[in-house]
Amino acid sequence: MYAKSNPSDARANNRRLLFRLLFPDRQLSRADLCKETGLSRATATDVTGEMIDDGLLRELGSGKRDGRGKPGTLLAIDTDVLRLVCIDLSRPYVMTGAVMDLRARIVERRERVLDDGDRVDLDDVLSLVGQMIRLAGSGLVGIGVAVPGVVSGAGRVISSSNLGWDDVELRDMLEGEFSLPVRVDNDANAALLADRFLGHGNPNCLLVQITRGIGASVLLNDEFVDGDDHAAGEIGHVVIDPNGPACTCGKRGCLETYVSAIALRDRIRQDPNRRADILAEAGARLGGALAMPASLLNLHDIAVYGPPDIVGETLLNACDETVNSLSRNDYQSSMRVRRCELGDDATLRGQAVSVLREIVGRRGLSAAASS
Repeated sequence: MYAKSNPSDARANNRRLLFRLLFPDRQLSRADLCKETGLSRATATDVTGEMIDDGLLRELGSGKRDGRGKPGTLLAIDTDVLRLVCIDLSRPYVMTGAVMDLRARIVERRERVLDDGDRVDLDDVLSLVGQMIRLAGSGLVGIGVAVPGVVSGAGRVISSSNLGWDDVELRDMLEGEFSLPVRVDNDANAALLADRFLGHGNPNCLLVQITRGIGASVLLNDEFVDGDDHAAGEIGHVVIDPNGPACTCGKRGCLETYVSAIALRDRIRQDPNRRADILAEAGARLGGALAMPASLLNLHDIAVYGPPDIVGETLLNACDETVNSLSRNDYQSSMRVRRCELGDDATLRGQAVSVLREIVGRRGLSAAASS
């Protein structure tokens, strides 16, 4: 059965489309936007005017004249009016909070050291969100939280072994406490959003995140692959050697035991003279694990995100060589393995992108933010 079209849905989609064309730092006239989207001039004028009133866009000076006639007024993302609050729970021993503008740039940030290693208390999350809200002041329109683990589309943390959480209704809890739209996402998904829209990513891309564990995320035609249980990308506990070292999950030879930052730093600490060999071996193992899914999905772009002491040329070159040697054929171009170069704030900035994707279709943001 087909649902009837809803004019408000079309309007929301047009707002998202125009915002995405300008994000993060393009400057286009209304005529430019019409050319790139196929929208009529009347629709573009109406929707952009509404977005200016809402604090999403602003008018700049006149652009260059293109042929005869008066040059058009340029539009850009407005970074002065509205704010987001984002929290990153993916890093060991610390929670990071930030106030962000609409270009996913950090305006204010705060960090809280975790007293109990990786374990995070929900009251501490609520407290940090509250602190960041006070720093944001007026104009706050959304909250985002990036979590290591399995997260449902409704913002429920199904499982996060690193945080010690199971079945936590985090989005509902935060929306009930702060009365603002909330996005809760897997941390690797957030990093991939940052790489896609703020870095060098493509609409079809696989990102591997190497931190305390191993996580992955996949975009196909700019849509996330979630899986039946919202657990797509949870590759850290896939066994690559049944006779390998014991893993915290109870199995042996999981990918995480070979390639996580913690495991590699421990090995390098024990044998610093073999650092290059250890990282090359890790890259080869990672490449071997990625060859099958990358070939299955016909992906040419693989990004690796992690600390620079681990994710450097030695590991990346070994991964690139292995994944291509195992998957090369006559009808498929080679895969590119590269480093995600957005630094420690990639997860925070990607979570801001996730919140923006959620809210830009809504009308009356400025009014809601000031109420």
